[in-house]
Amino acid sequence: MSQQGRGRPREGAELVEKLEECSQQARTRLKTIFQTVGGELTVEQACAMLGINRSAFNKMRSGFMANAVQLLEPRPSGRKKRIVTAEQTEIQRLREENDQLKFQVKAQQVREEIGILMPHLLKEPASEAGKKTKRKEKQTKNKQARTSSAGRSWRG
Repeated sequence: MSQQGRGRPREGAELVEKLEECSQQARTRLKTIFQTVGGELTVEQACAMLGINRSAFNKMRSGFMANAVQLLEPRPSGRKKRIVTAEQTEIQRLREENDQLKFQVKAQQVREEIGILMPHLLKEPASEAGKKTKRKEKQTKNKQARTSSAGRSWRG
């Protein structure tokens, strides 16, 4: 009974051709390793295809298997937790403080430039300053006078 008509087609070593980010030589070596593991090729045939001797092929295949096993070892899911040391925290705090101080220095420089170039924006004319103060005092006195006189007439 043949299972070619049922289930998924077996791709095996042909999956290597779908890899994009590797050289042709790496693809050929990987495909040859898969074919020897799958029994499609003998080690002698693989050595002849790759142009290497048996010990070099065995070394390459065992290295591949060791790396593949490492990749398949169970690992905790998710991202690795980033461990922040006290030194890193202090460095971050100092950077933020440095940025804040740079900003304050720049703001002070701008204020000084405005004071030098446009001193009239920083000072109120003396005539208006007195008027505003007198006006406010006058309004406060008038308000007090109205409330006190209104209270007398109500009592009768």
